[in-house]
Amino acid sequence: MIFKELYQVVKEAKTMWDYIYRKNKGIFYRGVGKGGTGTGMGVLGKGIYLTWERGMAQAFADRQGADGEVKEYKIKRNVKIADAGGIGSPDQDFIEVKADMGFAPHQHAGNDPMFATMLTLGLKMRKYDGAVSDDVATGIVIFDKKNVKEMT
Repeated sequence: MIFKELYQVVKEAKTMWDYIYRKNKGIFYRGVGKGGTGTGMGVLGKGIYLTWERGMAQAFADRQGADGEVKEYKIKRNVKIADAGGIGSPDQDFIEVKADMGFAPHQHAGNDPMFATMLTLGLKMRKYDGAVSDDVATGIVIFDKKNVKEMT
């Protein structure tokens, strides 16, 4: 039964984002520490970093120390998300924005806030609300907190 349901979700998905969103029913996770702050290197842009696996969020929460915890978030359904998957992904916008910045498809500037800001601006100019990686640790970034609601 589970295989049949999973097959239906994959069959209906047009992009990786559609697949992940449907599989998780719009619920995503973030490992946070004291004050509700989490981590995010900025490789997808500047914003709220989430993951689609609770276990990964728990790993990030554990890195925050004894007060780390996993929080659930609901992402609005109709957000436009760029696929950072690279060549062969449904869209090439993520790669093109990075190329405009002088970076190769899988290259980034680590934890550089300027890189994250410029990538975010380039994607926002193309009307994106965030970006998704196929790496569960890198996860998803949502640029504007109005598109994310913390579940209580």
